[in-house]
Amino acid sequence: MKKSNLLFSAVMALAMGSLASCSSDDLVTEVQGQETTVDHDQVRYLNVTIASAGGVGTRAETTDNDFLQGDEPKENFIENMTFVFYDAAGVPTGQAYDLSSSDIADEDFESSTGSVGKIWKSIIPVSLVQGQNLPSYVMCFINPVGSAEFKSKPLSEIEGIIRQEVVRGNGNFPMTNSVYYGDNPITGETKVRMIATPVNTGQLYTSEEAAKADGAQAIDIYVERYAARVTLNLASGTDVIVPNATDVNGYTLTFVPEFWRPNAIDQNIFAVKRYGLLGDGNIPNYNPTFAELQANFKNKTWWNEPEKSRSYWACSPSYYDNEYPKVSDDITDIAAKNDYTGTTDEDKYPYTLHYFNYNQIEAGKVEGGSPLQGSVKWENGFSKTFYARETTTAAKAWGWENTENTAYNPLASIASAVIVGHYELEATGGSAAVPEGDKTFYLYGKTEGKWNLYFESSIVGAMVKQQSVVLKRTAPNTYEAYREEDGFIVEHPSKSVRDIKNTTVAGRLVALQLDPLALPTGDNELYYYDVTQPEGNRYTQITTGNVEIVNSNLLSTGYASKYGDGIGYFNIPIEHLGGAVKTEDGKSYNFAQCPPGSFGIVRNHAYTINVNKISGLATPLRDKMQPIVPPVDEVSYYISARLNILNWRIVPTQDVEL
Repeated sequence: MKKSNLLFSAVMALAMGSLASCSSDDLVTEVQGQETTVDHDQVRYLNVTIASAGGVGTRAETTDNDFLQGDEPKENFIENMTFVFYDAAGVPTGQAYDLSSSDIADEDFESSTGSVGKIWKSIIPVSLVQGQNLPSYVMCFINPVGSAEFKSKPLSEIEGIIRQEVVRGNGNFPMTNSVYYGDNPITGETKVRMIATPVNTGQLYTSEEAAKADGAQAIDIYVERYAARVTLNLASGTDVIVPNATDVNGYTLTFVPEFWRPNAIDQNIFAVKRYGLLGDGNIPNYNPTFAELQANFKNKTWWNEPEKSRSYWACSPSYYDNEYPKVSDDITDIAAKNDYTGTTDEDKYPYTLHYFNYNQIEAGKVEGGSPLQGSVKWENGFSKTFYARETTTAAKAWGWENTENTAYNPLASIASAVIVGHYELEATGGSAAVPEGDKTFYLYGKTEGKWNLYFESSIVGAMVKQQSVVLKRTAPNTYEAYREEDGFIVEHPSKSVRDIKNTTVAGRLVALQLDPLALPTGDNELYYYDVTQPEGNRYTQITTGNVEIVNSNLLSTGYASKYGDGIGYFNIPIEHLGGAVKTEDGKSYNFAQCPPGSFGIVRNHAYTINVNKISGLATPLRDKMQPIVPPVDEVSYYISARLNILNWRIVPTQDVEL
């Protein structure tokens, strides 16, 4: 059987964000006025231009302030690429074409400006067997992870392929066609989702010479990286990290940064950008029309730019799951194992987003799980870039257009940058000395508007004074509050205790509890008032059988915030391009007015956060295993933003005071 070779002239634009592509919706086998099949084996040729987001190992400047060239050599390096061809129905046709690093030379690239960083041009053969359909679309997979799957699946399934890596083990960046809503010249449809670049028969040449000739029609392919680029800048020095002597009675607290990384991040990424919506009842719409998306964005147009063959929004896998924890117990109660590597439902990590704990941030990965980029370590300042997975959220999760959102914790639904560290304490005004060798402290109750600070040696005594649940019998039928420390501990309430009251408790909070293993006995036996008993017989001795009921009643004494080993964190929601609306004081967000696209991380976008000052109190972590689920009731950051994006697309730079 004789094979037919068709050539196409390929222009690949590593725009780190723009590309002409094909609609996966309602693909048809009829191509408008074009030949659709070959009657004998043949090779045709395509003149291809690939537009990329930066040069191979070089830095290129852009004249468009909305786009920034990749400045790290690996951000733009192409080690290998695969071209896959599809017929008008989106089914693979012909033979996929692979190029390795030996086929790709630096001199093959040209510099560009604006949305496009670098341009690579070549002639690509399309080998077809008799009876196969001519290609109507082409996709280019650069530095792919698992290219075999890309070669075998139709376009309708390509959108569902999941990957974990956004940076390969060798440091190279996977890329593929950019996705946007535009006009499809193959089907004649307008404003449809384009995921693959259209090819018309006039761009398929029967000889390499014809494909190279002056006037040959080139195919422009625009590609973008899987990764988003997040940079957090925090300088050292007392003008930035300000000792806090105003919020706590008798002590000055100085925060010592240790690490930062993105948090509440998707554990997977779609290999090809996809769009979607959540309808009534949170039913996913995986194929929204342009009109439906425009309605979702209230007719704003920032999210789509077909002129540049790119778009500035997407839906990550978690967008469709639409489930988020309110408190860290929602994670640890289900995923009982700290490394989350179990195989039973009880041991599986319960959310699509991952909420890191201190140990995982310090180690740079989830224990036993898939490798992740290590956190950025404090080295007399933060300056290193982090490459993150795309993570986006439906606006209903943070309460858009709802005056009160009770279904979710808005901050837990939003990708954020977290800075973790510990406090150094200095006693002032005759306060108790800071214990040597133990950095743990507690904030419990306020005096004249300032927190009272306690250590391990003093917190039980302070909380016992406030309790009236546990009683001691002082005479027949006479009971009074037990004020001794014996038998009491301060800890985060157990699941069984919380379940009795059907209450949620933020991870940072601890309560006064009786230790079931150290209950006083004999003359020191303790009692509580049991309203379930008949009148006149309600004073009931506390035993191991009812101590959890007593501990649930002790929650009424109130909670202390525990800084285990002195550690805490600052949480900075990452703003996108949708126009987040802040409260009047600038310290928080008016989530009900934050439209779709206000927050999130989108592939091939560059996010910069400048932390100008740290002076407020960090949110406590009671220990190093507590997942960081930002509290719904505390926000302590100031954010101002200005637009500033890479080719990688630049997203508003956030200037933050913490």
